Amino acid sequence: MEAPLILAVETSGRHGSIAFFKENTLAQISFSFKVRSYSGVIFPYLKKLLETTQISLKQVDYYAVDIGPGSFTGLRISCSLIKALCLSYERPIITINSLEALAYLFPFSSYPLVSMVDAYTREVFLGIYKWEGEILNELVEPGCYPLKELPAIVKMPAIFVSETPEKWASFLKENLGENALFPPYIPELTASHIAKISWYKLKQEKASLEKADTLLPLYLKASEAERKKRC
Repeated sequence: MEAPLILAVETSGRHGSIAFFKENTLAQISFSFKVRSYSGVIFPYLKKLLETTQISLKQVDYYAVDIGPGSFTGLRISCSLIKALCLSYERPIITINSLEALAYLFPFSSYPLVSMVDAYTREVFLGIYKWEGEILNELVEPGCYPLKELPAIVKMPAIFVSETPEKWASFLKENLGENALFPPYIPELTASHIAKISWYKLKQEKASLEKADTLLPLYLKASEAERKKRC
């Protein structure tokens, strides 16, 4: 199939980004949550991306977005942006979850990949994946787990993949011993990476497509505000 033009958004973690992608990254703008809230920068940076590349939204074939798990606020903003764009230029939306995206950063690993995102309150969002040839298979579907349960879940040597490995490295080494393996570098989720996975899945005819009215973040647990309300 001819390579489509993909507009991708990533706001699940500590850094956000927007990118245009067509087989390769055409342009990407990254921004930090620490500077301003994502809601305050994402629309101006989208405008800057359009002006820099001279690409029109009419030319976009697909939207791609990381639906989480991750930052509750970040996920709401990225999904809201895509929904807003669909009002003017309706396009198929390719959704990628952040745990799967982390595993894709280590292609063809011979070990299972344990993707982890901080869920706070001594909990983690976790998914386990394994490459079989060119296919990334899901061994444990994304879920929210107490950190103390990980030794019972991971019973074989596996590579633990996270943007914040320092939060769990000591616990994992102490409780899993030699089964806890770590990559040589800290991975980072970016919009161009989300777009690359989307293009890979489109070619394999395995892309998960949504519309604006069906697009939802993958939260996996209630937000802090919701938990307080219940209490």
